Amino acid sequence: MARRVNLGTGWNDFETCSNIPVLGRNGGEIGRFLTGYQIRVPAYHEPVSDQTTTVAEARDPRAADGRVPGRRGLATRQRMMDATGVLLETVAYRDLKVVDIAREAGTSPATFYQYFPDVETAVLAMAADLGEAWHDDLSKLITNRDWEGDPDGSAHRVADGMLEFWTRHKPVLRVLDMASMEGDLRFRDIRTNLLAGATEALMGLAAKRETPGDPRASAGVVVGMLAHVANHQHGLERWGVSHDLLVETVAGIIRRTILGVA
Repeated sequence: MARRVNLGTGWNDFETCSNIPVLGRNGGEIGRFLTGYQIRVPAYHEPVSDQTTTVAEARDPRAADGRVPGRRGLATRQRMMDATGVLLETVAYRDLKVVDIAREAGTSPATFYQYFPDVETAVLAMAADLGEAWHDDLSKLITNRDWEGDPDGSAHRVADGMLEFWTRHKPVLRVLDMASMEGDLRFRDIRTNLLAGATEALMGLAAKRETPGDPRASAGVVVGMLAHVANHQHGLERWGVSHDLLVETVAGIIRRTILGVA
């Protein structure tokens, strides 16, 4: 029979066992249970959220009572998602509160609950909407270039555009990264779809130019690298790597990996 205990990090299920190590969130051993019970703590790759609300449910604009909101209701709902995005610039995702979102949106907590059951659902809805738009934005950033006539300039503009994109949308992208690493499959899927726009565009470009190597692997590696570098560009700049040098370096990787030129 399972028991429950609180270690200060939330309630965890016990499972019958004997002398089995108790693991912390980072996978390290924090002790052993000799009483015949083991705490089941989510591993790094396991979801830490109950994930009770799907992405489709979060994006469903219907109010809590099932009614489809009119123009004003949809505008109010959007205002609350916009307010959520604004607050994420200065408030950590886990510290967001309904009352703060409502205040930023110029409405009441009661109105918030007409559209979202909790903060997580509001963030999920906002991220899903933005993820779809950004999928197209990143795709166009690559496809709307003269790769034949100006490959160097095109590579520079893509590199600079990706870095600027991450800077402009860092609060939301930070949430996607954090939730994905915690194992929340909903946020992970949004992030994957977001990056797929750039990946597919680069894959098509590499295939068209018949660049050596697998186009899908090359595009995936470049986009993954771009996302990581963009997310840490301020740290690199602190180490003395200027923005221009960072753009030139990333552009060079795009030229060699995707275009097949030095």
